Amino acid sequence: MRYLPLLLFLFQPALVFSQQRPLVTERAEIVTRGHILFDIGLEFLQDAVFAFSGLEGDLTRIGVLGVRMGVADNVELQVLGTIQDILNIENRFMAPNTPQLNFSGNSTRDVGDFTMATKVRLTEEGERWPAMASRFGFSMPNASNENGLSNDEINVFSSLLFQKQFGKLQVFTNLGFAILGDPVTSGSQDDLFTYGVAALHPLTDGINLVVDAYGRVGAGGIGTEEQSLLRLGTQINAAGLVWDVALSLGFRHTDPSSGLVVGVSKEFNFPLLVR
Repeated sequence: MRYLPLLLFLFQPALVFSQQRPLVTERAEIVTRGHILFDIGLEFLQDAVFAFSGLEGDLTRIGVLGVRMGVADNVELQVLGTIQDILNIENRFMAPNTPQLNFSGNSTRDVGDFTMATKVRLTEEGERWPAMASRFGFSMPNASNENGLSNDEINVFSSLLFQKQFGKLQVFTNLGFAILGDPVTSGSQDDLFTYGVAALHPLTDGINLVVDAYGRVGAGGIGTEEQSLLRLGTQINAAGLVWDVALSLGFRHTDPSSGLVVGVSKEFNFPLLVR
């Protein structure tokens, strides 16, 4: 019982909420020092294409995790990933990774690739200028290319984040680059420009409406194609949690054509992060 006060303190709800879900475009805002923002969700995506493996179908992503830790007044550490990706295969076509596939039936599954990133706030928001932050990170090839759901490459990315308040409306912008390992040509990479523009507007004290357009453009190849996606959704603050639901739309032939995203977030005090 001597540890009970510490446990109650560790899991005391935070007073300030800065939920990221269901936005993909990152906020320039940093999770408060000594706090952890934890979120988890599900994604149901139609017509997902894995061009490197030659697979197409409906993708279910179970346990889409986000852990964001405020480790300093202006520094946030992030660990993002998916516990399980499940693809119900509706179409197969010849692709570079087709001979390496090693599963049976009309579905395949694997753990998703995980991302580790650091976000650093550079400037606070002013009356005439936005808040600005930088974000740098990499994604690890946790999934096996034998299951067809990964390129089995390490990808590195860097971006500048901007955030500005206009009355009740919050606007977020991300501009950056992604260095993607080329899964077809050994030792090669594809460099793409990444972007994101999102907006959040409160409908009531407990409900926010969100819209997010994001993607990447450039000389991508097989498995590193350009992307252009849109999310329309809401955040609902209820029962001490922030719930989210959004519709997803894809505009390129290798993007999932549509989908549904749901999740929940909560911010905790975690004093072990504070010295």
